[in-house]
Formats: sequence, C-alpha cells, structure tokens
Amino acid sequence: MAYGTDPRERYSYGEVSDDERREFLKALGVIAGGTIAGATLYDLRAEVSSGTASGLAEMGQGIRDGLTGSLDATLLSNQLGALTASFEQLPELEAMGVPEAGSEAYQSLTGPAWEINEHLADVGFFASAEQTLPSFTPEHIETTTRQLLHLDALPATLAEVGFAEQEQAALVTNIVNAREQLSWWMPTTAYPPAEAVDDGVVREYVAPLHQRAAEGSLLWIDGLDHYLWTNEVLVTSEMIDRGLWDIKSMLGGYYLMGAAARDLAEGTIADEHLSTLISGSSAIMIIGQEFLLDDVIRITDDKRAPAGVISQ
Repeated sequence: MAYGTDPRERYSYGEVSDDERREFLKALGVIAGGTIAGATLYDLRAEVSSGTASGLAEMGQGIRDGLTGSLDATLLSNQLGALTASFEQLPELEAMGVPEAGSEAYQSLTGPAWEINEHLADVGFFASAEQTLPSFTPEHIETTTRQLLHLDALPATLAEVGFAEQEQAALVTNIVNAREQLSWWMPTTAYPPAEAVDDGVVREYVAPLHQRAAEGSLLWIDGLDHYLWTNEVLVTSEMIDRGLWDIKSMLGGYYLMGAAARDLAEGTIADEHLSTLISGSSAIMIIGQEFLLDDVIRITDDKRAPAGVISQ
C-alpha cells in the first residue's frame, strides 16, 4: 500500500501495521525488510541504531540547573501510583459508551496528573525544559525517537500502566509518523511579544511548550464528559474506541514525564535520559491531542452516526 499525505494513514491505534513500520523506518533512513505486522519495541530496536546522543546530556543538566524549586519525590511517587488507577478505568469507559448528563467519568482520570502538573509548574520544571530543549525540528524528533527506542527502562515503565508490547511500539512510531503535527507546536519564544502585534496570540500568554503538551492533554480529557453527552446522536462506538487510544496515549505520555521528574527528584536518572523522556513524553501527548481532535471532536458527515442511531 502506498501511503498518501493524510496523517491518519500513518497513525497507529495500539498496533503497528507493517506499512506503518516501514514508514517509521524509512523516515529514520532504514530500508525495511520482511514483514512484521504488530511490531514491538524490541523488533524496532533491532532495526534502528541509537545514533548519536549529541547534546542530550548537556540538555538534561541544563534542565536540572534551571529548576527554581525542589522536586518532591514523595508527592510525585504517590500521584504516579494514583494515576495507574486511571488506566484501569479505560475498559469501563469503553463499555459505558456515551456518558450520562453530569457524569465525571472522563474527568476522574486526570486528578493525579493535575496534582503532578501543579507541582512541576511550581518548581519551574516546564520553564526550565522550555529554555533548554529545542523545538520539534526533524533532527530533534529523530534523535529523541532513536534514544527513546533504546531506553532500557521504557518498556517496563509503560508496562506499569498496562501498555502491551505492541502498544508501546505504537507510541514510539507515532512520534515519527505524526511528525508533521509535532512541527506545528512552537516554543513560546517563537510567538511575537505584545508590543509587536495589534491582535492575535502573543508570547506573554503562551505557556511553555511542554506545559502546553501536558495541560492541553488533561483539559481535552476533562471536557469529554460534556462533549460526548451533548453530541450523543453523532458519536459512534468506533469514535469512542479511537478516542480511548488517544486518551491512553496522552495519559501514558504524562506518566512518562511524571516518572522522569520523580527519578530526577530521587537522583536516579541520567541527564541524557531526562531530556529524552521529557521530549518524548511531550511528543506523545501532543500527538494524542492532535488525533483526539480528528477522531472525536471534529465530527464530519462521513464519520457521524446515522440518523436515529445512538452509540452505547
């Protein structure tokens, strides 16, 4: 199958097809051989070299040095533990279908992540990452993905919150295969200052890039209870299924970021791994947002439920 320009043709929903694997490897300069539908991280790692990690250690040290407060390892560990329960609720949401009026089923997923988020913002974690890490250029996406793929702790960390081997691979391949969506997200400094424009988005009102990735993910999830209920006549079970993968991806990205912050607080993470995980987790959360919009929020005529059909 020849891939077109539609990014949906390259996005993996929990399992990497052989075409998606080939697209991923091609983008990293690897000529794919054989057929490995449902590839795992270990399959991809065998085909992709780690490459050079030039600058990643220095970036990680810069993030450490840029913190304005002290990370609380106990708080982070406790909230990460609570966040694992959110992943356990996802099958229940799939079975529920459209939430009832006044439901907080989706909003209940994000409580622990918001606690982590507030702490990270308070200690300058997001601001430090913004000042230190590059924007999502093609080079940074490639370097981050190669390093993430070869990060020994990644499979175990994702397994803690229920990502199967093929789902783990999908998270990583989506970073490269959905790189166009990443390129749309600019660092704060790329926006004009208030005195330079009469109207539009200005720098003073734009949060750091990685904070936008994190908080945007949580806000989209929080709003789904009301959105799905008010659009019940349009929503299909396929839309909910796809949306739940996007939500799982976003929460998975948040878990990776929170785990990196916890390990930083405990002094157990290498500098190059810290910068890799912050960039990688932010990329995963951004991609989840972009595709949640396409999968659930923008309901076009070709996707909506037929008249008179209500999703259950």
